[in-house]
Amino acid sequence: MSEPGGLEAPQYPRPPKRWALITAALGAGVGSGLLGTSLHSHAWYVGTGPTVFPYGAALALLLLVAVALYVGLWSENAWVSVLCGAGAYITAGALSLQLGSVGIITGNVQGSVWIYGIAIMTPVAAWLAWAVLRSQRK
Repeated sequence: MSEPGGLEAPQYPRPPKRWALITAALGAGVGSGLLGTSLHSHAWYVGTGPTVFPYGAALALLLLVAVALYVGLWSENAWVSVLCGAGAYITAGALSLQLGSVGIITGNVQGSVWIYGIAIMTPVAAWLAWAVLRSQRK
């Protein structure tokens, strides 16, 4: 159907189904959890003292926020960002289990920043998604 002036009206795709949103959010969260866990242990040690700057954990958290924000904006629902963060937290929690000699996330500064940072940055990503979506609706 043409509009006046011969221009076509834009055809928007149908919104994804709820199961697709949940699957995408959890999959993105698991992927972020795996990539973030492989990245979190990188650190700069300052001087000879115990001062450490966990830049790997900071970059892993930045990755998580970017992915959660993307998923939230893609789905046009800020709660999907929370599902993404939950997937990352469950993945990191499973990888931190000390089963025998296996435990990828150990009790050091980098591991603490990564594990607790997920719980802090997930609501931040959801809030950012909500704020952007709210501004687009006005």
